[in-house]
Amino acid sequence: MIYAYGSRGDVQPYLALARALVHAGHDAVLSAPKTYESFAAEHGVAFSPRDDEYLRLLDDPEVREVQQRADRAKGNDKELQEKVDRVRARKNEIVRRAYPVMLDDLADAADGADLVVHQYSGIDQAHHVAERLDVPSVLAVQHPNFVPSWHYPSVAAKPGARLPRLLNRLSHLPTRDAISGEAKRMVDDWRVNRLGLPARRGHHNRLRRPDGSAVPVLHAFSEHFVPPAPDWPETVHTTGFWFLPGSPDWTPPPELARFLAEGEPPIAVGFGSLVGPDAALSGRVVAEAVRAAGVRAVIVTGWGGIRVEDPGDDLLVIEQAPYDWLFPRVRAAVHAGGIGTISAALVAGIAQVACPFHPEQAGWSHLLHRHGAAPEPIRQRDLDPARLSAAITRVLATPSYGAASAAIGARVRAESGTATAVGILERIAGGVPAAA
Repeated sequence: MIYAYGSRGDVQPYLALARALVHAGHDAVLSAPKTYESFAAEHGVAFSPRDDEYLRLLDDPEVREVQQRADRAKGNDKELQEKVDRVRARKNEIVRRAYPVMLDDLADAADGADLVVHQYSGIDQAHHVAERLDVPSVLAVQHPNFVPSWHYPSVAAKPGARLPRLLNRLSHLPTRDAISGEAKRMVDDWRVNRLGLPARRGHHNRLRRPDGSAVPVLHAFSEHFVPPAPDWPETVHTTGFWFLPGSPDWTPPPELARFLAEGEPPIAVGFGSLVGPDAALSGRVVAEAVRAAGVRAVIVTGWGGIRVEDPGDDLLVIEQAPYDWLFPRVRAAVHAGGIGTISAALVAGIAQVACPFHPEQAGWSHLLHRHGAAPEPIRQRDLDPARLSAAITRVLATPSYGAASAAIGARVRAESGTATAVGILERIAGGVPAAA
């Protein structure tokens, strides 16, 4: 049983793991927001839907604006703070209504499971389900900030922060349970009245089993991009990125094939599924920046985050294309800093420009910069044609960015993250594949 919740970039690695388990001869079920049911079906993975009302909240223009503009460090003006307060109230209202449904989805999906793999978030309370079934739970995460360490701070730290060793370690104390307030009370009630489990000390701690032993952790990233902390215990496994295999029968639409063949390789621009509040404005910024830099571009609109009114001959606007196909055919990638897009661009060995929307993306973007594969990230709220054009011009004129990306990419391509993870899960479960 594999649980995942979030945007497509959050869910896709877990689908890749489920697919790898199926191809290794195991029965694997992915439980994720119901919007991804067809995505799982495309890859032959059994699916258990979860309520997606909270996820759909992210499509609201006011929510997108708050995500992009709000600044906890410096404060917000009165008008923006009013929007922040409204969004917070709406989120709380959805939690009160939808969270009990989401918890029941967790319990319903896992009937008969003999191994539970889950994320680390307030939404995923799957370790309680594993306890109810008396089966192993495995924490599977895409970040190095959940296992306490002297070398990595917790998720509560500022993205890209480099703290003293002691502060790194101490920052994990307030985030251990990953849930608080009303949601925590809901989980406690669900645990007792739905799962039939008694309250016990530490039952919100995902890193400890009921008997106090350590929960195995799978880090779904490459050690060549995120070096393992030397003080992580042996129960922590850095496997490599979890990629879905490319579709061998995918062919580009004629306009994309023609655009790529017409001139020098373009750049690729796309901001993924967490879109900003004004798609037309993003489109104008991108178009002006690309033209000021004197390059051609393939603009990937994704979930509608970019809208270009008059693309002309130097811009091609498409809804989507597999990055493992597109990125090897472009000079550089401009993106929102999600780890899935970063890893795809590293595999392709191309320079990158990161324009993050939120703290998680900002953290990955700063790490990408420290590796030398991208300049300093540009926050979406600071994005304008001049800044973006300068960044594009810089990465294309500086070979070291592409060289750094290619060097990491060569090592990443030599890994097989999902295969490594499957082997670890087989050892944890003590089982063997049902078929080759």
